[in-house]
Amino acid sequence: MRKVIPLGIGLALCSTLAMAQTPFKGKVLDENGEPVIGASILVVGTNRGTITDVDGSFTLTAPEGSGQIKVSYVGMVSQTVGIKPNLKITLKSDSQNLDEVVVIAYGTTSSKNLTGAVSSVRGEAIKNLPGPSVDEMLQGRASGVMISSPSGSVGVSPVINIRGVSSISNSTTPLYVVDGVPYDGKLSSISSQDIASVTVLKDAAAASLYGSRAANGVIMITTKQGQNGSAPTIQLSAKYGFSSRAVRDYDQLSTDDYFMLQWEALRNSYIDNGSDPVAAAQKASYIVATTQTGGLGINPYGTNYPQPVGTDGKIVAGATPLWNDSWEDALSQNAHYADLNASVSGGSEKTKYYFSLGYLDDQGAYICSGFKRYNLRSNITTDLRKWLQIGLNVSATHSIQNYPKQNDTAIGNIVLAARDIPSFYPVYERDMTTGEYILDENGNRVYDYGTYRKGSYKGYNFAQSMLYDKKEYKRYPNPSIILKIQFFIL
Repeated sequence: MRKVIPLGIGLALCSTLAMAQTPFKGKVLDENGEPVIGASILVVGTNRGTITDVDGSFTLTAPEGSGQIKVSYVGMVSQTVGIKPNLKITLKSDSQNLDEVVVIAYGTTSSKNLTGAVSSVRGEAIKNLPGPSVDEMLQGRASGVMISSPSGSVGVSPVINIRGVSSISNSTTPLYVVDGVPYDGKLSSISSQDIASVTVLKDAAAASLYGSRAANGVIMITTKQGQNGSAPTIQLSAKYGFSSRAVRDYDQLSTDDYFMLQWEALRNSYIDNGSDPVAAAQKASYIVATTQTGGLGINPYGTNYPQPVGTDGKIVAGATPLWNDSWEDALSQNAHYADLNASVSGGSEKTKYYFSLGYLDDQGAYICSGFKRYNLRSNITTDLRKWLQIGLNVSATHSIQNYPKQNDTAIGNIVLAARDIPSFYPVYERDMTTGEYILDENGNRVYDYGTYRKGSYKGYNFAQSMLYDKKEYKRYPNPSIILKIQFFIL
């Protein structure tokens, strides 16, 4: 009997488990009664699912307590239905995407009637993104469009290639069209808050209206308009934030480590030139903190320790650096981002309008870098006749772009200098005995230009000179006026 009882319990458990599964089957059809092949069937609340076969049929087993399945297919509206033994499910086309209006070279059309290679991005998708330029905001939002930045400076237009690089020596810049008119200005002059949609034309159809200028593709920007028969609508938006390095820089050597490694390099050099190890160590200890050949030019340990590194290659007892100046901190800034916009839109039965004002202040992570913009826009459209429509779009922008020197030389790249200058080279002049700042007659700190330094940074101080070496571009208001006249065939 002891062996029979557990067997009976085991059979009861198997029976319970078998009853906990609910098998069912069904068929998925489209609106025309045709089978939908590859539709996804998922039991709601579980990870159990399947797909339909070539006849649109499926068979699935649902755990006990599961009452619904979700049926989905690309381009069709998903449905959630109750579980029954024989299901017949009809999926409807997702006409919302098919009926979306897309701006193309010769007017507008719906997605379902579009035959060319086009990517469309609606204004709602980019208006909340931080950044000064519309083209930067397209990154990752339009297929076949490669966007890269030639520098890290704020406000600099990125390089855009549509469907790859089409030429090695000639320009690969696409044609920009704003409200139907070719645009030669900077896209950073257009506020993202004023954009209704951005359409990228990527194939030969782009040349249907613009000819050879569209050889590298076309980026068409449509700005916002009011709505006929709507009351005035006031919109205010404010964005504020901070920016900094996206990736923390490498850790630098400490002053102690730097001096010990420099001592080791000097000693090895003297040994290679024929000195015995003892004499080489003594000479290295004497030279390392001096301005003589091979020395670092400064003694941050103070005059009380004229030879801070002993003949054993270690920092002598009691010697500590009197300062530790971070050039990264000196050359970077607490960059803030502010974007303020206000707009009024509306319209009567025959006239619609849109007015906007905007202010942008986008500072860079390093000193003397940033972008400011003041912009206004006025779009007015009126129907003079049933067959005649006239529109007037007026915009003006004033921008100021600052960016520091940037090239591949030691004294021409602020980011390289921030990571390359050791911390024992002070930003401001120091008293070599106490380490205190040296002040001028007005009580201000004096910048240290480091005439004692070795290499390219001798006689140069980025923290002060960058204020005079920075590049500043001011784009004064140059109003853009677009007059549009449209005729309609009744």
